[in-house]
Amino acid sequence: MKFLRLQRCLTAFFICISLSCFICGGCTNKATLPHSSSSIENSSFSTDLPSSFSSSNGNAPLEEPIVQESANDSEYSVAQDSSQSEDSAEETIDPTVWNVSDVDISAVDCNKKLIAFTFDDAPTRATESLFAVFAAFNEQNPDTPATATLFLNGYLFDKETPHLLHAAKTLGFELGNHTQSHFDLTTLTKDELKTEIDATDALLKFADGKERHLLRPPYGKFNENVKNVAQTPIIHWSIDTLDWAGTSADDIYETVFSNRSPGAIVLMHDGYPATIDALKRLLPDLKADGYQVVSVSQMAKAHGCILRNGSVYIRARK
Repeated sequence: MKFLRLQRCLTAFFICISLSCFICGGCTNKATLPHSSSSIENSSFSTDLPSSFSSSNGNAPLEEPIVQESANDSEYSVAQDSSQSEDSAEETIDPTVWNVSDVDISAVDCNKKLIAFTFDDAPTRATESLFAVFAAFNEQNPDTPATATLFLNGYLFDKETPHLLHAAKTLGFELGNHTQSHFDLTTLTKDELKTEIDATDALLKFADGKERHLLRPPYGKFNENVKNVAQTPIIHWSIDTLDWAGTSADDIYETVFSNRSPGAIVLMHDGYPATIDALKRLLPDLKADGYQVVSVSQMAKAHGCILRNGSVYIRARK
């Protein structure tokens, strides 16, 4: 507890350092992110993990949430087709609704089954290897290119991050907010929550120009304070690969493929070689089964789903 309090006291200092390093490139060493306990060109790029990465954690993974259809009666929501025309949606802007008007779905085949891949704890040394898998697949499958949502931690940003974020945007990846310091958000005050979220939003704005980004709370933990402070939808998941726990590539593949369903949101992590290996099989096999892998916001828009700020979603389906 004393260590956690000390971390919180220094949060503002670390945020300033992260922001200055990101803008000026003045930081040479990348911090290493503690993995999540809950529960996607350069072929020469190393996929070896930093030595300080660990596959053990005292926190138990969350159990698979029970799907509830009502956003009012449940922690978890299932975004469904709003049956609202695109024209009428553009005419009336609801500040409580996640705005997807600028989300590009020109490469999304709405006749296919859509599934969203998400990657937490980015960026790492393996981020370029993750991008390489998507780039290779997209080059061979220009009719159904794959994208994903990348949830980033601000304190991991260094002088290489702008290059990585540019590559992400080139591949059509959506940038998401995984907070500044990867704290358990349920232990923070509202002011601390706002600082954790706003700091990473500010860093991501340099890459995509957006004021706000979808939020993925560390460890999948949230409470009413988190929901009230969040100014965007909170993205949970319906398929957890548990790749952070040393899961094999075969098991990651099997977890995703055997539980696949239209509108599902898949949780994976940046930084694990087994995840990279599983992706090499998942992308083509899902396509062969009639799926297209997309980002969360692409899937919501293509399915005509409304995502509300402060609500928690485990899937977005028609």
